[in-house]
Amino acid sequence: MAALEMEVDTFDTPPGTDPETRQFITFSCAGQNFGIDIMAMREIRNWSPVTPLPAQKPDVLGVIDIRGRVVPIHDLALRIGCAAVVQEQREGQVILVLKVDGHDMGLLVDSVSDIIDVKAEDMLAVPQVEGSSARFLAGIARQGDTLVAILDAETVRSQSADSTDSANDAEAGDFVFLDEIAV
Repeated sequence: MAALEMEVDTFDTPPGTDPETRQFITFSCAGQNFGIDIMAMREIRNWSPVTPLPAQKPDVLGVIDIRGRVVPIHDLALRIGCAAVVQEQREGQVILVLKVDGHDMGLLVDSVSDIIDVKAEDMLAVPQVEGSSARFLAGIARQGDTLVAILDAETVRSQSADSTDSANDAEAGDFVFLDEIAV
């Protein structure tokens, strides 16, 4: 019996998807709508109390245990300058767990909204407004009549709103990862 020769279709991208389209998770934080690249997302968790650590930066709420990994949780509104003080955490808030530059990090936000598809032509440049936290944005996504501020996960990880000098950002704004602390 002779084997039948089969021609197998191969795809560089899944059928029905445009390689110029990216997906973002949208969420609300401090009364504003934001998005973040879905490829940086590990999971979305309901708010649960954190274990505070001594002498942390104001945006560091504490840590939680996620399947044996200690993950720092940051108040995103405070981190990027949308709030001046830590707000009281409440039921209904959500923790976005991201993997950025090989590290897990959690961001406390008010709620998750949707997953959006954004074509390259619908991604707009971020206007540079003096005194704004535009450095935290990768772009502005146009969704019909709505604009969504897309966060740059790497910048959110490496800087905070209180760091004003880019030379000091590595010291002033870096996340503290417990696996990097030398014992």
